[in-house]
Amino acid sequence: MVLRGLVAVWIGVAIVSQSTAARADAAEVEALIAKGNELRRAGTPGPALPYFQRAYQLARTPRTTGQLGLAELAAGYPVEAAEHLSAALETPNDPSIVKFRQMLVDALTMARAQIGELAIQGAPAGAEVVVNGRAVGILPLSSAVKLPARNAEVVVRAPGHSERRELVPIAGGQRHELSVNLEKIEKPAEKPSVIALTSPPPSPTPAAAPSAPAVVEHRSADAAASGSNLRTAAWVFGGGAVAAAGAGLALNLAARSNRSEFDASCTRPGGEIMVDGGPLTINECRDRYDAWESYRLWSVVGYATGAALAVTSAVLFLTSRPTPTAPNASARLTCSPTLNGLSCQGLF
Repeated sequence: MVLRGLVAVWIGVAIVSQSTAARADAAEVEALIAKGNELRRAGTPGPALPYFQRAYQLARTPRTTGQLGLAELAAGYPVEAAEHLSAALETPNDPSIVKFRQMLVDALTMARAQIGELAIQGAPAGAEVVVNGRAVGILPLSSAVKLPARNAEVVVRAPGHSERRELVPIAGGQRHELSVNLEKIEKPAEKPSVIALTSPPPSPTPAAAPSAPAVVEHRSADAAASGSNLRTAAWVFGGGAVAAAGAGLALNLAARSNRSEFDASCTRPGGEIMVDGGPLTINECRDRYDAWESYRLWSVVGYATGAALAVTSAVLFLTSRPTPTAPNASARLTCSPTLNGLSCQGLF
């Protein structure tokens, strides 16, 4: 008895929950339809369409089906609109259909007037047919494709065949036919390999060794190219030597100038450094002395660098001189019989 009571209570709770959920869904559906109609009356059927689609997903009733068909027709989707309007009119006793039947019938007539049919036939069998970016089947198609009255892009493709694209104008209320035969892509013929079974293949002929003059000429060209590169490097190092020596000279002159100014303005006769009373202050004298030391040091570096670059340039010029090639040499060994045996002599 207790178990039966618990089952009855559970069934009652489930019924109440389902009734509450149904009322909640119905309220949401009506709110979605109201919002969609508000956007349609405002002249924006495109943004209104998602509200009717959501209401149709929540409750597929004759009312939501008819409302969705009207919204699709207003948004420019006559094929989908005709499908949903026909489905809604299949339940003529529904209160919403009874009330708006004439309006739904008129809308269905308008939708069908904006729909044309396209029958596609051709080869090869199994080729994929895509219309306006949507796959509609494979050849041969079992029925014509319903399309809105405007230009339709048809693509037919199959492996191993050339793709075919057609732009077909569709007129409302008319049937159009399109025949497509794809061309097969021919593969390049492969050359048959012939194998001789009766006689062995001829032995390869050894390549003739290059003659001595060709080798000498090749080596001479390499040597000339190497010498040209060395001479270029020698000129570069020579230019660097001149620049470094010039920098050393300029720094040496600057050092002498600062030394002369220091001796004239910061020392007394006898070499004693003046502390005050001279034309330069102690700090200015110290600056002249530091500048002299610095310029003298860097001038030595410039002279040393210039000397090193000059030596390198000279070495490169010497090594870039062409090496005289030895005259063509030949060797020969001859042998002749004598009284004492065999006599051989070599000529070089």
